[in-house]
Amino acid sequence: MYESFYRLKTKPFSLLPDSTFLYAGSEHQAAYNLLEYGLVSQAPFMVLTGDPGMGKTSLLQKLIAEHGSQHKIGLLTNARYDIEHLLPWILLALGLSTKRLDPIEAYHLFSEFLTQESKRLRRVILIVDEAQSLGADLLEELRLLSNMNDGGTLKLQIILSGQPDLYTLLKRIDMTQFAQRIVVDYHLKPLSEVETANFIRHRIQVAGRSQEVFTDKACALIHRLSQGNPRLINQVSDITLTYGYAEQAPIITSKLVAQAALDRIKGGILPLAGKEELEELAAAPEDPTELKPSDPRSGPTAVANELSKSDPVNSSEDDYERGMALKDEGRLKEAIDLFHSAAKEKALWLKAHAQIGFCYVKMRDPHAAIQAFRTALNDTTALPHDTRDVLYFLGRSLEAVGKTDQALEAYHRIDHVTPSFRDVASRERELEEALRKSSWFGGVVDNFQRFLIGSQK
Repeated sequence: MYESFYRLKTKPFSLLPDSTFLYAGSEHQAAYNLLEYGLVSQAPFMVLTGDPGMGKTSLLQKLIAEHGSQHKIGLLTNARYDIEHLLPWILLALGLSTKRLDPIEAYHLFSEFLTQESKRLRRVILIVDEAQSLGADLLEELRLLSNMNDGGTLKLQIILSGQPDLYTLLKRIDMTQFAQRIVVDYHLKPLSEVETANFIRHRIQVAGRSQEVFTDKACALIHRLSQGNPRLINQVSDITLTYGYAEQAPIITSKLVAQAALDRIKGGILPLAGKEELEELAAAPEDPTELKPSDPRSGPTAVANELSKSDPVNSSEDDYERGMALKDEGRLKEAIDLFHSAAKEKALWLKAHAQIGFCYVKMRDPHAAIQAFRTALNDTTALPHDTRDVLYFLGRSLEAVGKTDQALEAYHRIDHVTPSFRDVASRERELEEALRKSSWFGGVVDNFQRFLIGSQK
């Protein structure tokens, strides 16, 4: 309804989980990094918890999208404590059987599947969403299934995702054996005020608009109302855009947020905080300083025209320069916050997110660096010449985490524009040779395993 008015290609604040809109703030990036670490380090069990609406499912979807080609991943979302056995649901999630099998048949089918995937050098990863609904008995069944991992070969990894009740359940004395097998666990905390503003702007950007829609005060009010919960941020932001469209308001102010939220909570269902300030703010006249017009005498049309321009804002440039100074001093986390603020200005998007990536490189966090470099490359207005350094360090970071094929793709993009750039040519040769050797070795292993199976018949 409001998409064309605000020059958006799609709705930015849909409540449906969508990993393409996932905002890689410090909390979600840390959680994702730990999940990836768990996969690489072959952790038998991993646990992700958080309040409802914190973005757990979107993180899991991102994990499936990025690792689904390397492993066989099954997502189990609707199992409950009152079912008799979990294994039939697992077979269904992995696409192995839709029939009702007796427990022995089901176990044999699952065991054979694990063995075959292991021979292909692939692990089976089972993700259980809303795992707090399982109860102790079904969690014990999962623990027993993990005993199929024999010797030095890990065949099955299990990720449990759920609300805080899952954490409480796993701390029970009768769950000690299960808890001892958990190598990675993370509890998602709410977004800060700065991250809430960045979250809103990120989703607007992904939805196709480069100029800002929400003022700083509007973002701050949304944070107070939502307490940093992403799902509530989406709800308030979406209904406010609807109100903005109805009033033909080119920019969303805190007054509009207050009016929309006040009407939304009259039913008493939406759990928003800070209700007491809404009536006063909704009734107050619009604060002209919130829109930052260039001419105090300008009306709504002039303000809209001014805000639609893409000239750099001085405060964003100042944030970028202060971020560079902090980066040089080694105060990297503070620098990252300033670069995020600077990236609000479209003209600084590429530079600011690239610097965030360089900070994470210095912090030896390649996964976060990769996310930052990829975000920087989302700038569709950037020229190929401007993206070379970002692509290069993206390739180096991808190499660091063993994503050889993706690193090679980044180097190929550089080579297409500037064949002699840095050591790209030699890196391409080395990675292509490594991929050839890996492919050859994998074929030899498969042939040898088929030979062994044939000789045993």
